[in-house]
Amino acid sequence: MTTDDLRIHAADEPGPRAGGEFVLYWLQTTMRAHGNPSLNFAVEQANRLGVPVVVYHGLRPDYPWASDRIHTFILESVADLAADFEARGIQYGFYLQTGSLADGRTGRSPLVQLAERAALVVTDFFPTFIVPRQIRGLRRKVETPVVAVDSCTLVPMRYHEREWPTARGIRPRLLEALPHYLHPIPDVQPRLPGRVELPFDPVRPTAATIPDLVARCEIDHAVAPSPVIRGGRRAALARLAGFLKTGLARYAEDRGDPNVDATSRLSPYLHFGNVSINEVLLATREVAPPAQYEKFQDEALTWRELAHNYVYHNPKHRTWEGVPSWARKELDDHAADPRPVRYGDDDLEHARTHDALWNACQRSLLRDGELHNYLRMLWGKAVLQWTSTPQEALRVLEHLNHKYALDGRDPSSYGGIFWIFGKFDRPFYRRPIYGTVRYQSLAAAAGKFDVKAYIGRYDGADDARQVRLGR
Repeated sequence: MTTDDLRIHAADEPGPRAGGEFVLYWLQTTMRAHGNPSLNFAVEQANRLGVPVVVYHGLRPDYPWASDRIHTFILESVADLAADFEARGIQYGFYLQTGSLADGRTGRSPLVQLAERAALVVTDFFPTFIVPRQIRGLRRKVETPVVAVDSCTLVPMRYHEREWPTARGIRPRLLEALPHYLHPIPDVQPRLPGRVELPFDPVRPTAATIPDLVARCEIDHAVAPSPVIRGGRRAALARLAGFLKTGLARYAEDRGDPNVDATSRLSPYLHFGNVSINEVLLATREVAPPAQYEKFQDEALTWRELAHNYVYHNPKHRTWEGVPSWARKELDDHAADPRPVRYGDDDLEHARTHDALWNACQRSLLRDGELHNYLRMLWGKAVLQWTSTPQEALRVLEHLNHKYALDGRDPSSYGGIFWIFGKFDRPFYRRPIYGTVRYQSLAAAAGKFDVKAYIGRYDGADDARQVRLGR
C-alpha cells in the first residue's frame, strides 16, 4: 500500500536529488516505528531509489515551554523507538542537544549535515507549534528536497478544502471518508538495509539514565516529570489496553466524572505520535457495542479532526483573530464589565485563587500534567472572568496549558482553548463579561460529580516541584 497522496505536503519540491546516499526520515512528531505513514513514505522512496533509509531524531533545549516534564516524556519515547527501529533493521540516530551549540566544528546541525547527503528528506507534517517553522528552516538551508507527510490525523488535513466552523458541519464529511481511511497501516519494510556514518554519537536513553540526561539540558527544571504519565509506545499501548478493559464500558455514561477512570487519557500519546488515531479507533471498535463505540468515535474523531482542520486552514489560530468574529465582538463589547475578582499570572499559575475546585484543576496540571476534559472547560471559562480582558485570558490559558499539560502545544489544545471564547459554538443568552458567548460556572460541577472528592486528591499539590521525589 502506498501513502495516500492527500497526506503529502511537498511544497512544490522537486524529485529526489541525484547522488544522495540515503533517504533521511527526519522524525519530529510521529514517535512510533510502526503504522507510521511518514516512515512508510520514506521507506517507499528509499526502495524505489535503491538506497537505505536513515532515521534522524533530534531534541533541542530551546523550544517554547521546554521542561523536564516534556523532555522526560520524549526521552521515554526514544527508548522505545530505539528498540523498535533496531528490531526492524532500520538505522535510528537520536541526537540530544543539551545547550545552545549544535556543532562547534562546522556551525551546522547534524540534521543539516545529514540532509545535505540525502537524496530526499521526509518528515512529519504537523500544523502548529514549532514544526512548520522548522520545516521551512531546513528547506532554506539545503538543496535536498524536503517532503512532509501528514501522519497525525485519520482523514488527511488536505482532504478538507476549507475550514469547518462547527462539529455538525465537518461530521458528515468525516463519516463519508471513514471507510477509506479507517484501516490498519501496514509497515513498509526496507529492501536495502544499511548503516551510514552519522555526524554525532547517538544517545540511547534508558530509565536509569533519563534523569541525568534531562538534568544536563538547558531547560526549565522547575516543571517536574509527571508522576502518573510515562512516555513511549509501550506506555501508550498499556493505557489503551486499560481503557478497553475497564473504561470503555463506562465512557458514554461517566466520561464527565473526573473521579471515574472512564476516559481514554490517550491525548499525550496521540500528541507525541506514540499511537495513531487509526489504531485507537480500530481497537475500540473491535470490543465496544455499537452505541458505545459511536459515542467514543464522535469525541475522538470529530472533535480532534475539527481542531486539526481549524489549525491547518487558519494561520491566525494562535491569535485573538482566531476567535469567530461574532464572539470577538461580544467579548470586546463586554471587556469593561466589572470582574468578580482579578488574579495575576503568578496566583493563577500556582493555584492561589478563592475557588477550591479551580485550584484543584490547576494543581492537576501542575502535578500530573493532565486535566480532565470537562474540568478543562470550567477551568478556562473561569479565567475569562478573572482577567482584565479576553485577550489576556487567551494568553494565560495558552501559557498554562502548554507549560504543564503533556497534551499541550497541539491542534486539540487550540481547539479546546478557543472553544472557551466561542470557537465551534453558537451564541447563547447574554451575560456580563461573556456577552452571548457560552457561560459555564464552576458551581455547576456539584451536580455532576463529587467535587469534594476531586478537591481532596490535590490538597497541598500547589507546586509541580513537590512531586520530584514521588516519581
